Amino acid sequence: MRRSLHTDEEIAFLLDEASRGISIAEICASAHVSLGTFYRWRRRLGGLKPAGVVRLDRVERENAGLRAEVQRLRAALLVQSPRAEPARPVQTGQAVARPGPRHRGAEACVGRFAFGRSAN
Repeated sequence: MRRSLHTDEEIAFLLDEASRGISIAEICASAHVSLGTFYRWRRRLGGLKPAGVVRLDRVERENAGLRAEVQRLRAALLVQSPRAEPARPVQTGQAVARPGPRHRGAEACVGRFAFGRSAN
């Protein structure tokens, strides 16, 4: 997606002008944007003032860093996982047992509502 030609502070200023009563068509004409873009900005930034936009940007950057850290930790946990079994060599003439499907409801159907489900 293309980056905006306007900074978030400029967008917040334009939204503040609209809340002060200046017509939206006039604001869009002076900023060289469409009405759809203006309403998308309003939906994204709401009633934030320029200082709030700066804080929102800082929080979004912090969240992106935290998401990257969580992904890095997940990858490290998967590498260290004790559940992972080493592959056993297959002997000739021995049948290879394939694991069943790994999705919800794949186990044997037993119980009160067993007639409504099928194993595969």
